[in-house]
Amino acid sequence: MKKNPNVRAGGQHALEKISMVMKLCLFLLSFLVYSVSAKSMAQNVKLSMEKKSESLVKVLNELGEKSGYEFFYNDDEVSGVNVSVSVKNATVREILESVLKGTSLVYHIVDNVIVISPKVNDERPVAWRVSGVVKDGRGIPLIGVTVSLKGTTVGVATDKDGKFIFEFQKRDSVVLVFSFVGMVTQEKIIKTKETKNLVVVMKEDVGELDEVVITGFGSKAKNSYTGAATSVDRKQLLTAGTRSLLKSLAAFVPGMQIVTNNDMGSDPNTKPEILIRGRSSFEGASNVPTFIVDGAEVSLDYVFDMDVNDVENVTVLKDASASALYGAKASKGVIVITTKPLKGGKMRVSYDGTFGASFPDLSDYDLLNAEEKLEYERRAHLYDGMGDDGYEKDVEYNEIYKRVRAGVDTDWMSKPLRNSFTQNHNVNISGGDDFIRYSLSVRYGREEGVMKESKRDRYSMSFKLSYNKQDRFFINSTTTINVVNNENSPYGSFSKYVDLNPYDPVYNEDGSWNKLLTHYIYNPLYEASLGSYDKGEQFYLNTILNLRVEVLKGLRMEGQFSLNKSKDDTEVFVSPQSNTFNDVVTEEKGSITVSNTKRMTYEGRLMLTYNKMFGESTLLNVLGGGTISSSDGNSNSYSGVGIFSDKLAHPAFTSRYPENGRPTGSQDIERSMGFFVNGNMIYDNRYFLDVAIRYEGSSKFGSDQRYAPFWSVGGGWNIHKEKFMPTSATDVLKLRASVGYTGNASFSPYQAITTYKYSNDYRYYAGVGALPITMGNMDLKWQRTLKMNYGVTGGFLNDRLRVEFDYYVEKTKDMLIPIDVPLSMGVDNVKVNLGSAKNAGLDFSISGQIIQKKDWSWMLTVNGGHVYDKIEKISNALQRTNSETTSSDEWNAPKIQFKEGESQYAIYAMRSAGIDPATGKEVYINKNGEYTFDYSYDDQVVVGNTNPTIQGSIFTSFRYKGFSLSVSAAYTLGGDIYNTTLAKKVENINIKENVDRRAFTERWKEIGDETRFLGIPESGWATYLSERFVERKNELSISNINLQYEVNVEKLKLFGLKRLVVGIGASDIGRLSTVKFERGTSYPYCRSFNFILRPTF
Repeated sequence: MKKNPNVRAGGQHALEKISMVMKLCLFLLSFLVYSVSAKSMAQNVKLSMEKKSESLVKVLNELGEKSGYEFFYNDDEVSGVNVSVSVKNATVREILESVLKGTSLVYHIVDNVIVISPKVNDERPVAWRVSGVVKDGRGIPLIGVTVSLKGTTVGVATDKDGKFIFEFQKRDSVVLVFSFVGMVTQEKIIKTKETKNLVVVMKEDVGELDEVVITGFGSKAKNSYTGAATSVDRKQLLTAGTRSLLKSLAAFVPGMQIVTNNDMGSDPNTKPEILIRGRSSFEGASNVPTFIVDGAEVSLDYVFDMDVNDVENVTVLKDASASALYGAKASKGVIVITTKPLKGGKMRVSYDGTFGASFPDLSDYDLLNAEEKLEYERRAHLYDGMGDDGYEKDVEYNEIYKRVRAGVDTDWMSKPLRNSFTQNHNVNISGGDDFIRYSLSVRYGREEGVMKESKRDRYSMSFKLSYNKQDRFFINSTTTINVVNNENSPYGSFSKYVDLNPYDPVYNEDGSWNKLLTHYIYNPLYEASLGSYDKGEQFYLNTILNLRVEVLKGLRMEGQFSLNKSKDDTEVFVSPQSNTFNDVVTEEKGSITVSNTKRMTYEGRLMLTYNKMFGESTLLNVLGGGTISSSDGNSNSYSGVGIFSDKLAHPAFTSRYPENGRPTGSQDIERSMGFFVNGNMIYDNRYFLDVAIRYEGSSKFGSDQRYAPFWSVGGGWNIHKEKFMPTSATDVLKLRASVGYTGNASFSPYQAITTYKYSNDYRYYAGVGALPITMGNMDLKWQRTLKMNYGVTGGFLNDRLRVEFDYYVEKTKDMLIPIDVPLSMGVDNVKVNLGSAKNAGLDFSISGQIIQKKDWSWMLTVNGGHVYDKIEKISNALQRTNSETTSSDEWNAPKIQFKEGESQYAIYAMRSAGIDPATGKEVYINKNGEYTFDYSYDDQVVVGNTNPTIQGSIFTSFRYKGFSLSVSAAYTLGGDIYNTTLAKKVENINIKENVDRRAFTERWKEIGDETRFLGIPESGWATYLSERFVERKNELSISNINLQYEVNVEKLKLFGLKRLVVGIGASDIGRLSTVKFERGTSYPYCRSFNFILRPTF
């Protein structure tokens, strides 16, 4: 109790004055008359007190009230000090001696005043003992955190539970330093010699964002990690400035590629193709990486619709050492996504809002206007004819000519397009204490496409709840519900509008629809005005339950159960008034197709983890356990025709099924289980060894081939820790290598058994007959990939320059591919383990903190990679597809061909010497090197490769006080492209459709012309696949520019805000390319601008 509040309120300066006066007067006061009274009072007052681990301030206040003494002390010296006392009928002196025992404080009695002050002039060291636990921001204990005494080399490391006990000798104040790779170093002032249950929460170091690797089976420090993995945290994802999680991720991960879909452009309903280190299989599904969200496997569709604001960290696991524990799911890499963790404290409400506008980007289109198009048709002799035919063509030409003279020049490309708007809102409520924490997130997002009426609406709700009891028992539950409504544009493919002639008007002179355009082309705008639609709804339920129990010291048990339910419904309606049904009888006009797919997946995992320190330099971590999963899928589809009104879009109003269009469906059931063991050893923080083994079984295989082992071995060496390395040379220099096998079972679950289709049409005498759908192969084995990875990581100039290189080789064998079988078996092929392929390549990342000052900084990161692939063995069925693709659609782009010894990315065409100036014909070069005017499919050879020599991303960010500016770009160098714009819109054209302007100006016209393109043909489709259309593609595109400002905290308090971030951004700003071609042929690209608002209350 302090009866003079001014003493405490005066702060340190006032207290020092009082303390000095007290010390000077101490001995004089002891001889004064009041001294006798004070001693008498101290001896006579008898008190009792019982306190356990109570605040010293509260004890002194209570003692002052009971004894009448007034206490003086420095707040900084007594705050945080807890004491225990148990006395009965004791004097004030006896109580004070008991209370202050074991602390660094002493007392002095002056009159009726007791001064509490630190001990002085005691040079003897005393024994200190500090114990506690160190966690990360998610509450997960951190292993191997260094706890040291500031200014000394004395220290200890946290154990497998993140706990530590530190005993040392010191005479004065104590400051402990907590340091861990990838975390901000912290200092803690210790005020009592016996401190228990100290809790330290370490935060990620924004300068070393990728220093902790989350594998889905736990967290590992990057400096002791032997695998090839890239981690990207929340701040990086948000600075990328995109609304798409996958696009933001690709900006930071070398070796990860989002395959450009030039056909679908910016369509909000088109999901991207994701590749990690290229393609290693001939089936698309086998090249898709595995996605893990909070420990549970989810689909690409689920991740596509995730909100980037809900994500805390993403780790991309690439090699066997990083992903072997996932077994059959790890062949093409694993993307581990961790959502935002639960945090304690008072309830917080945060909002994240993004508002955007998108504008169609048609800068790659350069089409003829109405006058040019008519003149082009005249030069192509489209209106030449004899007799009655010539007269009709003259009339047609004159009619079009009159329109052109009247000013008709329709911009068809603009008709189905719009400026679209996008919005995304995310509200989060969270809070809790050391035991119970909670979080509720609600999201609504609408993404409108630049084609009219196309959109994607996203609704989601996520609830998290956790309970933690002294880190011995932890349980966490997460439930997420996502609903997506999508609608494709009723205007159809954008290519229809690109092909339309500008001299055709949209409407007739009387204002009615011009349904039939010139050259008998239907008006797609009329089709869009009908009631036709193509829409769908997706539903996802993801529930995850985690349990962690400390069984014994050093031994922890972890369990996880997840349930993932998905449903995908689509409905396509075509109006009976559509031109599609012009030649169809009335009772078959109008159609509706309804499809739905359902899937339920259960997964369970039980794992034991054991950690033990051997001596002071060796840490052993062993985990082992098992997984089990069950997946049931069901899909069906049916169609109905004969809908007599545009307003009756429902199956109930159809008259019958279409011919040969009975309802169809399929079901697939899969069960799998596996057992795994992983051991990791760290010696002296210099040498690392990681071994993983997984034994996995799947119901997709026959009984004799159902189980297969997968394994990996990795090692690492921190060379910079060696004594022979000068400390000034490098901050980090680490070598690592790994080798191992991963598996792949991404194929239909019934390849091992023969399945049949039953029908009355197949009966021989009576009953129901059957035909095989698939021919089973009970000897099917696992597709396996041998992965080898060699990497080096370096840090220089006080870690301001970071470099990382990885060279890898992946050999896939026993690939599941079809082989031809006699048709008498009822099927034309059967799946076998026959194919093999090889990938090899290099990934690199170079990051530099160019400027690092207190108020401003500049960072630059360059990522890149190259992958080389080779098909080593294929089947006769795949060889047959090569001839099929080269003998049809010869005016289109080359199709993928599978040839042993070549690349999947190879471009096959006939070599060309160019256009003969004398004849205007193309001169080809056959396989023997001979020149010829004759084209032969047998003379097609590899004339290019679409796989770039190098491709990657560039990311840079500038920070000045509260402002931050980030720019991300993507680049490709050295790849080839077959320019379909040149082939189809410049040379190999359809005269009755609009064309690229170069078709009018850069063609061969007369003898002696040295040009790149053939003369104007009198009828379309006159050329074949030629080397002339292969061009080298070097490209740089500005993906995103994002400017943000974080408002000063002091300015926010007036409005009740804890944090506020505002920003503006732009996406797909510009592109520099050595190739000019039309982009977004079925759905155009767009440029987007957005505004960001993130307040926290």
